[in-house]
Amino acid sequence: MHHFQVTKPVQPSEYISITLVLSRLLERHIIKSYIYPTLHQPPPPGLCFSDQFAFRPTGSTTAALIALLHTDCSELSTNSYMQVCALDFSKAFNTVRHATQMEKMVHLPIPDQVYNWIKDFFHGHSHCTKFAGSISELTDILASVI
Repeated sequence: MHHFQVTKPVQPSEYISITLVLSRLLERHIIKSYIYPTLHQPPPPGLCFSDQFAFRPTGSTTAALIALLHTDCSELSTNSYMQVCALDFSKAFNTVRHATQMEKMVHLPIPDQVYNWIKDFFHGHSHCTKFAGSISELTDILASVI
């Protein structure tokens, strides 16, 4: 049996940083082992990934630009002009409601225990703000990245 001697008290912030590292490692494993492989398959009925470039193993800004350029060139081959409206959704994931995300994920061919782990991961988180000695009420986090 090993005995450990603590030389200084462990601060809560040290627990948080360790938890974040372990959580990120587990998250990366789940994504690479279960989520990415499902995105390589044809999507289930009702889901379309053809215009999805972010958060995909083969997606990138370059792939999105190539697809846009291909679409533009195709349109210009039959039309003398066209209009393009470009929007930056770089923070769009921060507005995705967890319930909506889970409704779509339920259709992916991932094991039930992985789906349940992801659902539990997004459930039951809350937030409060402390400013100038005052603390706000807890508010449930229903969207965004935890």
